[in-house]
Amino acid sequence: MKYILILLFTSLLFSCKNAEKTTENTIFAIENPVISKSPVVLKESLFLTMERTPCFGKCPTYKIMIFNTGNVIFEGFSNTKYIGKYKQQLTRTQLKEIQQMMDEIDILGMKDVYDSNVTDFPSTILFLVSNNTHKKKILDRVDAPASLKQFEKLIDSLVVNNKLVNLSTNK
Repeated sequence: MKYILILLFTSLLFSCKNAEKTTENTIFAIENPVISKSPVVLKESLFLTMERTPCFGKCPTYKIMIFNTGNVIFEGFSNTKYIGKYKQQLTRTQLKEIQQMMDEIDILGMKDVYDSNVTDFPSTILFLVSNNTHKKKILDRVDAPASLKQFEKLIDSLVVNNKLVNLSTNK
């Protein structure tokens, strides 16, 4: 009987610790077009990436990965203040702002390629995941709609700023 009580107490203790972990890791979900109003446990998945490619000049070259949890990874390659890997956390409001602009400009309905034969121009490559089902890749080098350029500027303004935390200093 004594062993049964010890076993019961031990299993209860470990189940409480697991419950605490779940509560600590409760995050919000981004949905199309509305963000859930109540916290839910959510498996992190890619929401969008934006990559700025090099040119023959001094174009900033980097990649931004934004996840549905608001986590951001920024990797700077050249001609940017932030070289290396950095992280940041977007707020629920910022994620909603991104989603709303995606909907307003109908980004999923845009062409896949805005390109030219001139290779010196830098490209912006967007990869978007909406509702974990709709995926869209857009190459923007030349003649993209102004609304797409505004969307790219929005992503830059939310991510490429002094809130980035260098991952190499967190070891």
